[in-house]
Amino acid sequence: MQNAARLSDSISHGGSVTSGSGDVFINGISAARVGDSANCSIHGGSSVACGSGSVTINGAPAARMGDSTGCGAAISSGSGDVLIG
Repeated sequence: MQNAARLSDSISHGGSVTSGSGDVFINGISAARVGDSANCSIHGGSSVACGSGSVTINGAPAARMGDSTGCGAAISSGSGDVLIG
């Protein structure tokens, strides 16, 4: 189980997740999913590239701390109390 990722959670290259679900919230913050955008300080615009194999949000795999973006960065922060398999 990994910490659920959300809008504004950081990525390992610097930057953060910049979009999320419009109707699913984790700790009051939009849930991040595969396909949601991320802003990388090294590579510019990117998106969440991988996520949960068992949990979907609005039809897309839920993103979690440790999952990667298209530029190779990893999501490096997430919810402190919501875990996703």
